[in-house]
Amino acid sequence: MKKRYRLILIVFVLTMSLAVSQVYAEDGKEDKVAVSLAQENWDGKIVQYGTMHEAIGQKQYEGRVSLDEVVNKPHFYGVAALEKLKGEATFSDSGATITVVTADGGLNSIKEKQIQATLLAGAYVSFWSEHKIEKDTPPSELDNLIRNKAVESGFDVSKPFVFTLDGEFSEVKLHVINGECPMHARLRKIEIPKESKPFEGEYTRISGKVIGIYASNAVGILTHPDTSTHLHLIFKDEVSGEMVTGHVEQLGLVSGVILKLPLKS
Repeated sequence: MKKRYRLILIVFVLTMSLAVSQVYAEDGKEDKVAVSLAQENWDGKIVQYGTMHEAIGQKQYEGRVSLDEVVNKPHFYGVAALEKLKGEATFSDSGATITVVTADGGLNSIKEKQIQATLLAGAYVSFWSEHKIEKDTPPSELDNLIRNKAVESGFDVSKPFVFTLDGEFSEVKLHVINGECPMHARLRKIEIPKESKPFEGEYTRISGKVIGIYASNAVGILTHPDTSTHLHLIFKDEVSGEMVTGHVEQLGLVSGVILKLPLKS
């Protein structure tokens, strides 16, 4: 009988030892995964070439960086104005949507990535947190919504960060520059020459993807006056059927839009 109890005790101890070893092994594995993921999370850095004031206000719109230079690494998200303000570019997961204005005032999507940007800003982000927007949001409340969601997620909103929006949008106004910025021209009451007329579009409802940068107190650096966001929309052009992009002047959210914020290291 004693031998039997002794055998049971030995089996129990061995079983527990194996279980503990397995737990520690799994813990070690989880730690490695956590470290690996942490190394891939956003480092808090924004990539930027040029400023709004330089490119638009001072017309220092020479090329500052080649588009293919920023997309040769994976997971780049950002916005850009092409050199000489001759179009817009938007980057989603290192894929570039580049759009220029045609001679007849339409939109043309181009594939050439060797071209230069005079203004470019964005970040390399591998992992995101998702936040479903449960109610319609008018354009006047968009900046505050982005800010509040970022604060809830632990962001220091005094520093710029990228974000994305996927879904259906309302009350959208956007443009594609063609040598002059229409927002700057309206502000300064400047008449844009015919050959530099931008594409300007208004949409009651439109589906697409927004790549944005939130930057408080960054007027003339990353944003236009009276806003803390710099937004580009990627959408399907009704005329050509191509995926194109434009700089957003105004945009509301339809319930169900998914906001993504970077996971930080």
